[in-house]
This record gives sequence, structure tokens and C-alpha cells, in this order.
Amino acid sequence: MSASGPLDISTASLDRFLAGNLEDPAFAGAVADRAGLSEPDAADLLSDLASEARLACRMLAEVRPVREDRILEVGAGAGVLAAFLHERGANLLAIEPIVDGYESFMAVRSLLSERASLPVIEPLRAEQLSPTEHGQFDLIFSVNVLEHMRPLEPNLDALAAVLAPGGRMVHTCPNYRVPYEPHYRIALVPGRPALTRHIARRAAREPVWDSLNWIAAGDVERFADRHGLRLEFRQGQLASALQRLRHDPAFARRQRGPVVGALRVLDKVGVTGLLGRIPATWMTPMTFTITRPGRPNRSNH
Repeated sequence: MSASGPLDISTASLDRFLAGNLEDPAFAGAVADRAGLSEPDAADLLSDLASEARLACRMLAEVRPVREDRILEVGAGAGVLAAFLHERGANLLAIEPIVDGYESFMAVRSLLSERASLPVIEPLRAEQLSPTEHGQFDLIFSVNVLEHMRPLEPNLDALAAVLAPGGRMVHTCPNYRVPYEPHYRIALVPGRPALTRHIARRAAREPVWDSLNWIAAGDVERFADRHGLRLEFRQGQLASALQRLRHDPAFARRQRGPVVGALRVLDKVGVTGLLGRIPATWMTPMTFTITRPGRPNRSNH
């Protein structure tokens, strides 16, 4: 493959990769055996991972990465997208500080390492990155990871420190300015989301709840201002979510509850276009791109 030019992360390329791995019927059986899951649960897990990989790939395609880019994936999880990008020739560092409770991800990662070209995934938190030890990156991205970074500010500051001149970051995550928690599909106490735990008993002993930092658009704006970075929120995220509800079975299976039900009703009666006029900073999820001013310097690649 050429050492320069656009990185081929087309939908067709990703579909071929997934068909040969996660969507191969034998893969679910092997994951079930290794992770101690039922085959239906393993199939649902792989469907979710494939869905998230497709979302990430669409997000990355909009910033048009090239082979010369040094890329950082924050929160590589089971390693699905890391394996795909590595196979496509990306110059990639993937980090994931997986802790107890993610044995199923490790089973998927182990199988991928046997069937695909899986890069090393470093067990690092974002706040452990440093430009001296890890260098700088032209592209940093994450999908539904930022909300789990605690404490938020040091982790974001560390990402800024390893963003190269002319580099960009693209992230998607919940925006807790909107009082809705997508992991649990529940409404939150407006302005005090953590108080909801006293009401929602099912979250009382959940490790996912403990990991949430309640990131909101204002946190992102203050972060960008603090580091002199350019920030752009992507408009139309609600329309994108509704598109996923229509066309992504794995995403639709995970999205239940009264809030999502109301959105489906609005979609059916054809008034969701009005919601597109709401500023992106008041919608959830939020997807944003951050750019460091300057000219790219590829001498350290």
C-alpha cells in the first residue's frame, strides 16, 4: 500500500472487515465459549460492537484522515476499530484502561488477534499520555468515551498536550446539559444529574454509573478556550440518531424508554425538522471537532 494519500475507511471496506470477523457466525460461538456468554448474548455484543465501529468510521470519514496522520484512538474497547484501521495501514496508537467487568471485550480482542492484524492496545488512561513519551498526534478520536473520564479536566488537558500543530480531535458523547442518561435510558434531575441516583434504584450499584463525569457542552467550550483551540459542534445530531433508529437494528435494540418513544412519535409525524433548529450545544449526543491552529509537522512520524 502507498505510504501517502487518503486512508481507505469507506463503508464498503469496513463492511468487508466486519463480515470476515464479527459478523462471521463462527465468531459469536467462539466469543460465547471464551467469555462464558450465551450465544444470543454474544451475538448481541458483537452486533453492538459492529454498530459502534460503523458510527466511528462515519465520524472519522468526515475529517478525512490520510496515511501520514499519526492517530490516537481513546478508549479502544474490544479493539474492533483499532484492528480495522491497522489493517488499512493507519499509523495508530490505541489506548484502553480496561478494568474488571469487561471480560467479554477481552474475549473479542483475543479472537481478533488470531484472525486480523490487531495492533498493541496500551492499557493507559488519557491523563497518562505525555508528548515526551508518546509524541504528538494529528488525529485523536473517541466514541462514547469522554463521559467515562474521571476526573474530566486532567484527561482533556492531556489530550490537548499530545495534539500536534494543525491536528484535530473528533469526539462523540452524551451532552448532560440535556437531562437524559442514555446508558440507563432515564431522565435526570435538571442541573443536578448525579442526584438521580437516589431516585433510579437500578443505578445504585452499577459501575457504569460510578464512571460518569456528567460532561456537558460548556465543559468542552471551556476546555477549548483554555488551550486556544478551535471548536465546532456538529449540527443535526438528533437527525442522525433518528436515522440510526431506523436503519441500525443494534442501536434501535438498545434505545428504549419514554424519551426515545417520544422521539419516535415526533419522527413519525414529521416534525423532527423543527428540532434541527435547536443549537447543537443543547442537543444530545454531541459530536464536536477541535483543531489546534498551526501547520502540521510530520517530522516526528
